[in-house]
Amino acid sequence: MNTKLNVTKWAIASIVVFLIITAVTFIMIRLGVQPWVTPLSQGQAGTSPVTLSARFVTYLSRLILSGIFTYVFTKTNYADKSGIGHGIRFGFGIGLLMYIPNFVYVLGYSDLPTTVPFTYMVVGVIQSIACGAAMAYFYTPAKTEA
Repeated sequence: MNTKLNVTKWAIASIVVFLIITAVTFIMIRLGVQPWVTPLSQGQAGTSPVTLSARFVTYLSRLILSGIFTYVFTKTNYADKSGIGHGIRFGFGIGLLMYIPNFVYVLGYSDLPTTVPFTYMVVGVIQSIACGAAMAYFYTPAKTEA
């Protein structure tokens, strides 16, 4: 594997992955979680410093995840091959790696109905597949001088 990291394309692909993760998470929260969450009273809704700092940490963690996801993709053999199929396989593998253990953990430590963590797992794997496909589309390695 004689490829050099193409930093510009890595940054663009990381931003695309961040946007995919953010969009899918937003949709999942609206459709999957809100029916089971007790709404806050009027005085507690969304303006406390804890909520704002939690949002900051959430977006920061998504940025870190996006960068690492993209970096791992670039350092595997998937980035050396062309085609979205390789990105889909990469995303599927990473999705299974991330969301199956999370599913088992949530089953053991939460009192949510089983359908909620199962839905999160399925949507998470689909989200990861979409991120892998985007990676294969937006990232091409820089050519090395050899």
